[in-house]
Amino acid sequence: MKRRGFIITGGIVGGGLLVGVGGLTYMNKRIVKYSGLGMGEGESLNAFVRIAADNTVTLAISKTEMGQGVYTALPMLIAEELEVEMDQIRVVHPQPEGPYANLFMAEEKPRAIDGKLTMMQKVFAFIPNIITGGSTSVRDAYDHLRVVGAMAREMLLAAAAKRWGVSTAQCYADTGFVINRDNQEKFSYGELASEAAQQKAPKNPPLKDRSEFRLVGKAINRLDVPEKVNGSAIFGLDVRPDNLKYGVIKHPSQVGGTITSVDNKSEIEGMPGIAGVVQIEEGVVVVGETTWHARQAADRLKVQEDNPVPVDAIKTLTASLSGEPSKIWEDQGNITTVLDESEQIIEASYEVPYLAHACMEPLNCTVLVDGERAECWTGNQSSTFILNGVSEGAGIAKDNIICHTTYLGGGFGRRGETDFVLKAAKVAKEFPGVPIQLVYTREEDMRNDFYRPAVVANLKAGLGKGEVNGWKKKVATQGALAGLLGRNVPMMPMKNEDDPSSTEGLRNLPYKMTAAYTDLTTMDLPMRVGTWRSVGHSQNAFFAESFMDECAHAINRDPYELRREMLADAPRFRAVLDKLAEISNWSQPLAEGQFRGMALHESFGSIVGEVAEISLHGKNIKLERVYCVIDCGRTVNPGIIETQMQSGIVYGLTAALYGAVHVKEGKIVQNNFPNYQMVKMNTMPEIITHIMEVDEYPGGVGEPGTPPIAPALTNAIFAGSGTRIRSLPLSRHGYKFV
Repeated sequence: MKRRGFIITGGIVGGGLLVGVGGLTYMNKRIVKYSGLGMGEGESLNAFVRIAADNTVTLAISKTEMGQGVYTALPMLIAEELEVEMDQIRVVHPQPEGPYANLFMAEEKPRAIDGKLTMMQKVFAFIPNIITGGSTSVRDAYDHLRVVGAMAREMLLAAAAKRWGVSTAQCYADTGFVINRDNQEKFSYGELASEAAQQKAPKNPPLKDRSEFRLVGKAINRLDVPEKVNGSAIFGLDVRPDNLKYGVIKHPSQVGGTITSVDNKSEIEGMPGIAGVVQIEEGVVVVGETTWHARQAADRLKVQEDNPVPVDAIKTLTASLSGEPSKIWEDQGNITTVLDESEQIIEASYEVPYLAHACMEPLNCTVLVDGERAECWTGNQSSTFILNGVSEGAGIAKDNIICHTTYLGGGFGRRGETDFVLKAAKVAKEFPGVPIQLVYTREEDMRNDFYRPAVVANLKAGLGKGEVNGWKKKVATQGALAGLLGRNVPMMPMKNEDDPSSTEGLRNLPYKMTAAYTDLTTMDLPMRVGTWRSVGHSQNAFFAESFMDECAHAINRDPYELRREMLADAPRFRAVLDKLAEISNWSQPLAEGQFRGMALHESFGSIVGEVAEISLHGKNIKLERVYCVIDCGRTVNPGIIETQMQSGIVYGLTAALYGAVHVKEGKIVQNNFPNYQMVKMNTMPEIITHIMEVDEYPGGVGEPGTPPIAPALTNAIFAGSGTRIRSLPLSRHGYKFV
């Protein structure tokens, strides 16, 4: 399917213009039926754009707004071609239906720096789902939402031309009006909407040249900020349907365990404010009049459990590296010969622990089951997955379920899962006609996550005189993406050894070498794992860029100069590296006691380089500043790009210093922020961001800022102390931010 070919329909409903999708085909089935929910009363949701008679422009944006700015960036693409101002726009989140599925695979050519789609892109595009993740929102939307806006514009021009009895060439669109070039007479879009909807929708409407953009490429203020400032924004925990009751869940206390019975169910049900106790496969839920009532009762539950034998994950993974790998992911050149013939061999082992998502808003979901119908309210990263979860949990047909996507206080991959929805639906089924808001306490949230996997890696380099000849990389872990798909997309199963996320960012590096080899050993361990912001890149950038620093020092080369030399065949990478050296004054000496480290990494179609500049006094680290350069191709909103770089760096710094989930005697130790700390304002560095001007298809920005910061920081520590950090978090080695 060509990128513009999917836009073929328009229609009148309620006196407005609807621009929709009618040609999207999936598995030889033509998707032609849409519910009409979400765009306004009486209107069919077969559309991205609705223009009402009062000139209100409503845009259906299917990507979830979780702080990354899609409720602004994506409307900018439509508004640019539709010729409306941002303050004329109202954004709604549509139901999980075919026209809003990820369309990344529908592009005319692959959109990735190496000319190939990543497996994550293929997964998100192949399945007919609405997913916000993998830094795909702008990449998915860049072309087709512009076409949506352009098509609506052309239909409005045609309607105005017909009224005036002139050609469309004599008409032009400007800020919500169609204007007659001859006499400057004009009609508002609202006045033309009904007539415009009767016009034939153009299949290939003309798009603006980039030189004509008024909005795209500008730092437009975000549309979601005012309501978040004034308190009117609705997050999952703000949902209050009539007759709402609250559920608090108690999970098994040990990893992989089950609750077999409740000893004091009658006692709990007799407590004031308690409506009932529901035991489900995943745990026990106490339902009460308030969260306080439900939590007090849940804390008093006495249960019997069946628990498995605990497993030491890091020790098990480390031991597995000595055996045969599960799969060889990269085998370029002859690594055995290169290592044998190299003058110097260096070898290092790295490890990272499990990490929790630790979203600021604990998991929650509200479900109402009423006869054969159900309704759900929750912040999520996939409304399609939510629909599936409600249907499975409540036993309700998908056609009879309405999903409301709220704002969410942090996603990071955690809200791409459906466990909390499935549980809420199971409980709501036991209270027909009563909406149930299932709320995880912070402790239940943190101890029942789908964690970023623990990973161990062994890296070996063959070095010559001032050069790197080849790398051999061995990785052992669980499959994060395989776990996500197994739970949520059974139609697309993936074996652990086939999970590309486990070695992404470590294989097929841009650095020129004679040989490169990467293999993977996978383990089935009790800990549930899933996708965490930047997925496999989060740890593999730490391994790769730390080891590159080790190679540079082993052959007495400046880390920047060595990287630059090895990027001779990767001009975009080299350009980012050069700009990073320039803005960080890499060649200039720092003040006494100050040190810097560098890292460069590509993920999700964008190249990011970072330099961490620190003051080091023993094991006290003062983060002076971080320099960041990103090449994400064409920019939509540079203000959002800058804030996402800052956000990713904060997230990465927190993981680098503090992040670790430990298991003791089968139980998760970390349960709240006192023992799962965050980087705080008083220790945050100044962040200087530079966005490269590159005329290439857009890359992602939500995740690429995270991977480079850990190695940049640990390389700076080495520069100041001579101590090489090969395991995270830094706190385990006695370091702290001051």
